[in-house]
Amino acid sequence: MKKVKTLLHKYILLVIGFILLILPLFTSQYEFYVVERGVQNAIQVLGLLILIGYSGMMSLGSAALLATGSYTYGILLVKLGISPWLGALLAIIITTLIGTLLAFPSFRLAGPFLVVTTVGFGEIVRILLLNLESLTGGAYGLEGYENLFADSRLVYAFMVVTLLLVAVGTQRISNSKLGLALKSIRQDEVAAEIMGVDVRRAKMVSFALSAMLAGLSGVFLANLTGYMSPDSFTSAESTTYLLMVVMGGMNSVVGAIISSIVITALPEFLRFLSSSRLLVYSLVLLIYLRVHWVKSSRPSCAGVAKKLKINIGNNKSGRGGGNG
Repeated sequence: MKKVKTLLHKYILLVIGFILLILPLFTSQYEFYVVERGVQNAIQVLGLLILIGYSGMMSLGSAALLATGSYTYGILLVKLGISPWLGALLAIIITTLIGTLLAFPSFRLAGPFLVVTTVGFGEIVRILLLNLESLTGGAYGLEGYENLFADSRLVYAFMVVTLLLVAVGTQRISNSKLGLALKSIRQDEVAAEIMGVDVRRAKMVSFALSAMLAGLSGVFLANLTGYMSPDSFTSAESTTYLLMVVMGGMNSVVGAIISSIVITALPEFLRFLSSSRLLVYSLVLLIYLRVHWVKSSRPSCAGVAKKLKINIGNNKSGRGGGNG
């Protein structure tokens, strides 16, 4: 039993990847789509893990960056007729550049003031999507673009492999010089600057990495749905992504992946409750947070892993507190 736990501790990401790859063999078409969305959301949430969990900078504009990646990909393919792979690359680059600009308000703003700024950014993007009808299709949405692969299962397999690579990279960032700089900013920005941390540079890199993963997730979303509408990128979506980060443990990479998939699938699992579905969904989340965040020494999914003696992240700073 001890050897099994040791192996699981060492190869937890590979185990998750293997389970995700074989899931299509045991699911219906709709259930498979839900799993696809969970994996796609996990990529987005890992970006927020760097921004919120590591550096402590709260953001509620993640849905806007997701929309930027999705719509840029669709517009480049539909309006300019470029190849899907080039469109994906350009969409990620453009989203990264736009997301990096959000770092500039963070130089002077923090806490609720920074949150309000990101909320405003999200509303600006949503309104632009609605009003630039010649580009985005407005309220009618955007469709008619090609996918990266003709077979949706190839898109899913590529997405799972990408998720594993992103997860490994995020874990490495946690223990790197950049990760330590971000965590020091989360604990005390003034003290970090006194100790020689280039706070502005670290914040810009954090926002850039988060935006890059949001753009990547947006490209995958466009491939999964084949259709995009402004209604899919509201502030409620940003709140859901924040919830996924919190329930995953704030500093846990694997916790973020698990919480993303579970929270994505939970409303569908509760669909049999009909009109009471969202009420029960909310109660389940509140109870989970109450039990694992307040009472456990390590929050959420990380608390469960602690009982199993599985290390699913690099959470050496307690509850992932600080400004986040």
